[in-house]
Amino acid sequence: MSQASNTSLSAALTVMLPERVFTRSGSSIDPRSDVWEWTDGPFAPRIDFGRYNTAFKSFVPLLKQTLIPFLKRHSSGYILNLDSEFHSFSVAIDASFTGVITPQHFSNYAARMLAARRWRLSLLSLLLRKWVELGFPGVDPKCETYLLERCIPGGKKGEPVRTRDPIRGPFSEDEYTALHSAVNAAYGREELPLWSLVITRLLLACGGRISQYASLKICDFDRDSAVLNLPHAKTGEKHMRTSFIAFDIGPQTTRLLSDYIDALRAMGNGYESPLFPASVIMPVGPKRQLRESTDFYGHCVPSSLSRCFVRILAEIVPPTARLDFAPLPVTPKRFRYTFGTRMAEERASKVLIANRLGHADLQHVDVYFSASPKIVENIDKAIGSMLVPLARAFQGQLIEDEGHSTHKGAVGSRIVDFRVSTDPVGSCSGKGSGCAFNKPVACYTCFRFEPWLDAPHEKVLQRLERERERCLTDERMAAVNDEPIQAVKEVIWLCSQVQKQRGQDKTEDAAS
Repeated sequence: MSQASNTSLSAALTVMLPERVFTRSGSSIDPRSDVWEWTDGPFAPRIDFGRYNTAFKSFVPLLKQTLIPFLKRHSSGYILNLDSEFHSFSVAIDASFTGVITPQHFSNYAARMLAARRWRLSLLSLLLRKWVELGFPGVDPKCETYLLERCIPGGKKGEPVRTRDPIRGPFSEDEYTALHSAVNAAYGREELPLWSLVITRLLLACGGRISQYASLKICDFDRDSAVLNLPHAKTGEKHMRTSFIAFDIGPQTTRLLSDYIDALRAMGNGYESPLFPASVIMPVGPKRQLRESTDFYGHCVPSSLSRCFVRILAEIVPPTARLDFAPLPVTPKRFRYTFGTRMAEERASKVLIANRLGHADLQHVDVYFSASPKIVENIDKAIGSMLVPLARAFQGQLIEDEGHSTHKGAVGSRIVDFRVSTDPVGSCSGKGSGCAFNKPVACYTCFRFEPWLDAPHEKVLQRLERERERCLTDERMAAVNDEPIQAVKEVIWLCSQVQKQRGQDKTEDAAS
């Protein structure tokens, strides 16, 4: 096909394009526009057809015509993936393109594609087959038979979970507890905004997709019953607020969530307002506010919510032994993988896991059962004495004695473990106000804890290790005190370092 005839056909197809089409979510698009923008629940998809180069510019109307049927039946993410893969294909074959896409173009493109991305060939195959089926020129009809006969690999579903990938897979037990502690401590030091602490807790508690949290409204949380109704995703419905999954929320997270909602209400937000509004997550504001439907007006789009969350947590994440003590990589999807993995390790049924994760069937759940490492390794294997300084389970501040504490003996400030000694182990800079945690076990991982230098920390450690030994038949129960044990070891190590330094100072003074 010559360039002139191609251009003529392109002009004819441009005229044939309808003035208005409707997406599955009910948004309307002018398909003749160079940029498609529409709303799909909390998403704000955008396709810029102007990025296609000269050779494929005449193909744009044909591409649009082929995408229209998908617009009416599929999610925005699927449409974006189809366009993205076709654009990558057009760039790759540009040098050898003569006006018609042939099986050879597809074969050459597939041969150069990295193994990890080959599953995306199924998207390109589907688009080109639809192109031929609709009878549009530009794609050799032989492509349909070729693509139907060709074996195209699917994506390796759940590979990060199956392999326990330290970058993309679920968190290990040590990483889970260390991250939980680090986020709490950072918020206590006013290094994190409340919304980031809330969403961290909800990611741990519900295992939802980031798009589900972006769809939440204030009214989705019932304080009286402490139940969060999380919008269901990937149901094929018009948008994500059509059906919900109910989650019971723990008392500590309920209190944080209530405080957060009170702050939103004080800012003038109503009960139908977003739980994570763009105005709070992105103080500068989004580049554009594209919300034709009032259902999602003011909501932070999932990509922005994810990006802001990852950026904030990157400043405070703990190190991980699985990556030579580099900072722990954190993404919302890793919380979801961790939620499913922990449910499987706790022997939840496949049906229950599928229900909690919002899967329509069980095919995606098997991956959580495919790898079965021990739930929790003995803490002595996870952290040796040389690694104690790097563990960072202890978040407080070591002090000399009560005279150096924040409140110097005020009521409620002393921390005592009467099971091992009547002598205090330290002080609380918050005077224990409003604390619902298990004292003194939880104190060692709290940023308000001020352990004393000459206190019976070794006796506390011995008691916790005895309790752990008694629970070894249930590894999950045995792991409950692993983080406090780790924190007590850090305190003991810090005390030994101070005592060692003092001994050296005395020796040097005597020598002088």
